[in-house]
Amino acid sequence: MKKNKAYLFINSIMFLMIILGIIIYPENAYNASLNGLNLWFNVVCPSLLPFFICLDILIKLGLMNFLAIAFQPVMSFLFNMPGEGAFAFIMSISSGYPVGAKIIAKLRKEKICSKIECQRMINFCSTSGPLFIIGAVSIGILKNPSIASTLLIAHYLSAIIIGFLMRFYNKDKASHKSSIKNNFLIELSKYKNKSSIPLGQIIAESIINSINLILLIGGYIILFSVISNTIQETGLIKTIAH
Repeated sequence: MKKNKAYLFINSIMFLMIILGIIIYPENAYNASLNGLNLWFNVVCPSLLPFFICLDILIKLGLMNFLAIAFQPVMSFLFNMPGEGAFAFIMSISSGYPVGAKIIAKLRKEKICSKIECQRMINFCSTSGPLFIIGAVSIGILKNPSIASTLLIAHYLSAIIIGFLMRFYNKDKASHKSSIKNNFLIELSKYKNKSSIPLGQIIAESIINSINLILLIGGYIILFSVISNTIQETGLIKTIAH
């Protein structure tokens, strides 16, 4: 009870200070909010929204079943989790943040994976995409395209090692038996026969879910853009650095 009160008190003080910072530096807060909005609208939204929609459609159409069959032996041996986790890992290393986390949340919501399995997955299925590592980091930040392959290997190999270590996390409590045991085409046929939802409704639901997610991401971008700018204006960053 005391910990909860202390937690609420600290959070209240923290956000009160942020509000005071916005009041004291209104112009900077406005510009930071505008920069966050531009980043979300011009970069994040057009690049991620179509991907989220297609991803949600593929999940509803049963693509997870194929990957569960194909990667069940590998996922079970290396990471002690069901084959469905391969979908999150593959999409994470190919698309980057926050796709892996979104898929894991979907797996948990649909009760495809247990809580412990999702806790394991989130540790190594939330990675940067190759385009970000090559374009933004090696070329844009470090100005050295030749080290792109080294960065890629180090980043993804680290994720695999963490995933292997996490296989021992609550080992006795997690069941990694995949529910998909038959041929993919047979399972996909069963899935479609079991699901009476028309394709148009699936697309509509996927669009609604993806828009809600992209709006949530936009809210976080704007909020933390204002928070980081307020901290810089108050000089707290310099104090911490010293």
